Amino acid sequence: KMLFLIYLKAMIINMPLYTFRDTDSGYEFEELFTFSEKDEFLKENPSIVQVIGAPNIVSGISGITHKNDSGFNDLMNRIGNANPHSPLGEKYGNKGIKEAKIRQAVDRAKAKG
Repeated sequence: KMLFLIYLKAMIINMPLYTFRDTDSGYEFEELFTFSEKDEFLKENPSIVQVIGAPNIVSGISGITHKNDSGFNDLMNRIGNANPHSPLGEKYGNKGIKEAKIRQAVDRAKAKG
């Protein structure tokens, strides 16, 4: 869960997540830095080196090549519930009987007028 929060923070503030290793202790850790901050950090800490790994590539179509995680689905559900008559609300909102009947009544009212 902590790693998810780090990645979420990286996406929100649009900074890359770098992996580093302390050459003295062998300890590996991740930090969020801008490119210039990373360079400055490495200059100030000569015993720290950047670990180069495979890039994180996000691709695919939900449901075909991967599934959305539950955090994303929960967020979309909350947005859908707040906007029940929008396309997002129809796709992700509550699917209970009461909500379906309200949605049908709204759709009929829209069709009439």
